[in-house]
Amino acid sequence: MKSLGFSKAFSVKGETMICEIISVGTELLLGDVTDTNATYLSRKMREMGFLVYHRTTVGDNRKRMYEELERAYLRSDMVIVTGGLGPTYDDITREVAADLFQMPLCENKEVREKIAAFFSRRGFPMSENNLRQALVPEGAKVLSNDWGTAPGLWLEKNEKIMILLPGVPSEMKAIFENRVKGELEKRSFQKFSNLILHFYGISESLVDEKLSDLMQNGKNPTVSPYAGKGEVEIHITAFSETEMAAAHMCDVAKDEILSRIGEYYYGEGNTSLEKELVRIYSENGYTIATAESCTGGLLSQRITSVSGASCVIELGVCSYSEKIKNQILSVSEAVLEENGVYSKECALDMARGVRSLAGSTVG
Repeated sequence: MKSLGFSKAFSVKGETMICEIISVGTELLLGDVTDTNATYLSRKMREMGFLVYHRTTVGDNRKRMYEELERAYLRSDMVIVTGGLGPTYDDITREVAADLFQMPLCENKEVREKIAAFFSRRGFPMSENNLRQALVPEGAKVLSNDWGTAPGLWLEKNEKIMILLPGVPSEMKAIFENRVKGELEKRSFQKFSNLILHFYGISESLVDEKLSDLMQNGKNPTVSPYAGKGEVEIHITAFSETEMAAAHMCDVAKDEILSRIGEYYYGEGNTSLEKELVRIYSENGYTIATAESCTGGLLSQRITSVSGASCVIELGVCSYSEKIKNQILSVSEAVLEENGVYSKECALDMARGVRSLAGSTVG
């Protein structure tokens, strides 16, 4: 295979390193395994002030893997690869990376001894193919694996970095936290801040219409909407030389957003409608009782899932039948006959009835 023509890195002091994440494994492409590694690494890169521009998944194919690693390395300052470091014939990541860097593979005595000790401690026989994991590209730094057999590898050339990590999530995270994170933090010249704003009663399309100028690509801070479960989250992410400066940038963006769609805003950070309800009711001494039918107790379950809800929720009634609606919740027979159970009038009677039954502030 051809050698990689390395270009000068962009990771000079004062500028942000561009990172790319590649997940290796045919099982990922087939959908048999969910790729949690890439999500974890993206989050960690963001927290340390690195920018992730691309995430790729490639199968256990030598040619395609080489092409992906080469492409990533030509356009990024740092590439993190997970998977393909095991003992089997299709674990070829270390070989492909060695070809790319033109570093011959050599058996590492310390890694070999560590693999043998791993099996010895567990009383398992070690098959010969496990020693493939002791092959290390000449000049690469070994990222010792105390949680499995496949070590990680750190390859560096012309100020560009490629980090190879095992695909097993627990091993990947342990090596990253204990062997990689500290070194990367030394190379990060920007700090990160993030705000998540929660909105209810507004569509994603209207958010886009109101905030389109703030969501343009390349802006710092970035403003991104995420829709789901009848709500819209807006994520604000800022990078600056200090955490305080980045946080200030987020606050300025937040103020601008709320000036446009603040009427739909209900909270920020790790919150939800039910958490905000419990907080507000607790602070004001309010109580609530719920009456449900087709939701089968879902509303009361959402409220009671919040820590501290016991001082807020008084009663929950799941009134599936008309008889219970009438006898327990005092929904009038006239409403049931004239308007039916799927009506505004029935819902109002249910709310009034459960409020009276529990003696609560709200039904």
